[in-house]
Amino acid sequence: MTPDHETPSDEQSEVDRLRAENALLRTEKDLLLKAAIGFATDAGAFQRRPREPETR
Repeated sequence: MTPDHETPSDEQSEVDRLRAENALLRTEKDLLLKAAIGFATDAGAFQRRPREPETR
């Protein structure tokens, strides 16, 4: 079936499915980003720099 021949309910079902998939992918991306930050922190990739006094 081509997109031109979809009924409105078929289109809405596809939109709903894509929204659910998008939400899942965003959740997975956020989880992977947090994990990557955790691994990088544990590996010492992030080091705190001493704060320099503000100049005015």
